[in-house]
Amino acid sequence: MKPRHGGETRFGVCGWDYRDWRGPLYPDPLPSGFRALPLLACFLDYVEVNVTFYRIIPPGPAERWIEETPPSFTFVFKAWQGWTHDLVPPAGEELDGFRALLAPAAAGGRLEGVLAQFPPGLSGEEDAFARLLPLRDALLPHRLFAEFRHRALWREEVFARLEREGIAFVNVDLPPVGTLPRPSRVNTGPVGMLRLHGRSRAGWSRPVDRDERYDHGYDRAECAELAGTIRELLDRCPRVLVGANNHFRAKAPAAAAMLAAELRGAPVAVPARLRAAFPELAAVSVPLSEESDGPAERP
Repeated sequence: MKPRHGGETRFGVCGWDYRDWRGPLYPDPLPSGFRALPLLACFLDYVEVNVTFYRIIPPGPAERWIEETPPSFTFVFKAWQGWTHDLVPPAGEELDGFRALLAPAAAGGRLEGVLAQFPPGLSGEEDAFARLLPLRDALLPHRLFAEFRHRALWREEVFARLEREGIAFVNVDLPPVGTLPRPSRVNTGPVGMLRLHGRSRAGWSRPVDRDERYDHGYDRAECAELAGTIRELLDRCPRVLVGANNHFRAKAPAAAAMLAAELRGAPVAVPARLRAAFPELAAVSVPLSEESDGPAERP
């Protein structure tokens, strides 16, 4: 989507295989043969493939995702946690398998890049780059995005080094808790990224389950604030990816659509179920004229 002031902002969600999206977004019960990606591609620009953080899967599913979505729809793949968290070198069967998984999207020009999400305890610059640089080299020519979750790495020296190394910095929206990073408007290359994790203080200040951590619905005031962040990023780079990770009860696709409407200054088309589930979204959207309820994806 191109906002009025120029540049391109692409809105997506971080994962899509969530049981609690049935009802607010997906049919409940799911009809036979339902697939989620065609529905998401009706109103979003890309998705983040999260399953690859937990395990490296064969390329067959990725080939199917390409076939069932339009050419304009793109993908970000999350790097395997063995490389980002467990200090496993990016080599051997794991690397070969991961590169094979990227190949279908890359061949069609539909791969945005790979997201390396690091643990919240990672705070040292040298430690961070000792993990990043081998991963960048192993994944070339694909773009690498780096998400740090400790504000000690929110420093100009780190940003400058990322830019020199050709690694894209990931801005995050998180609650102001502990060592979590504060809001930023940084880009270190031609593509910027902003990931929205929600603002649930309780979810980040103590051990909780995944749903509580990401249970935050962005309201219109918060979307207006985030739109300002995106506009500043667009002043620095021509393309920005905005991924909503506040996934509980389909709040992520609702946030992506609300933010698109705020940035665009005009209503956006969204699925009727999603529009009905979120009254604030209903005020800035219209129903899709045609929807494809077709097949539950298990990414």
